[in-house]
Amino acid sequence: MTAAPRVSLVVAVYRRPDFLERIFVALEGQSFADFEVAIADDGSGPEIADLVARWQGRFREPIVHAWQEDRGFRKTIVVNRAVALSRGATLVFLDGDCVPHHRFLERHVARTRPGQALSGRRVMLDEEITRRLTLDDIRSRRLERPSFWWRHAAPRERRNGLFAPWLYGWRGGFNDRYEILGCNFSLSRQDFLRVNGYDERIVRRGMEDTNLKTRLVNAGVAVRCLAQEAIVYHCDHGKAEADHDREAVERWGGTHETWTPFGVVKGEPPAA
Repeated sequence: MTAAPRVSLVVAVYRRPDFLERIFVALEGQSFADFEVAIADDGSGPEIADLVARWQGRFREPIVHAWQEDRGFRKTIVVNRAVALSRGATLVFLDGDCVPHHRFLERHVARTRPGQALSGRRVMLDEEITRRLTLDDIRSRRLERPSFWWRHAAPRERRNGLFAPWLYGWRGGFNDRYEILGCNFSLSRQDFLRVNGYDERIVRRGMEDTNLKTRLVNAGVAVRCLAQEAIVYHCDHGKAEADHDREAVERWGGTHETWTPFGVVKGEPPAA
């Protein structure tokens, strides 16, 4: 077996092969190349598998494709499975509706530290620019010019698209109140496995990232802001609401756990 790549990029997808192809094109142009792609497929039809097959061999490492049957939103389960199939020491997470900036992986790698999770933010594109966005817009990096998307981005999200790595630590400060955004975060594999990954009991949309962040902080892992540095462009596809009642929000968000027995490993943590 060849040496493991430094980074495993875990991309959570559900249908929309057009969005995934945009991501693949963006990954071809990344300034950091020592990565593998692990697709966490939450029940798509054959269109995603067909796209993966067409792109197989175009990156330095083979594309990993973890798939599960479509039984509603079960991202936690398939992402854990994709992580288990991947090999990189650093895990970077991306959603299948978000196109990464060409320095996205570079900036996550540059800031990665043991005992630290990094969370970027996204530029929310509107329906019009999402519809007319071409692969050439991505290859040419036209998408990365604020003049290209400024009028088509949610006003409060526009600053997220300004590449300014010298502002590291300015937003969110150096405290643990900054939240993980599941479409754009990273941490070491060791830290992800320290808390046993996502809690697979959370199978409806929402709370999976908050719960993971809370358990990481409980385990002593700091959360740092990587906004305006690790940038992604979110393609519009309508709004999906979170689906948890108040009791579930308090349970998953206010947990005192570190390890979940319903994660990558099923059961209690191994003896020290």
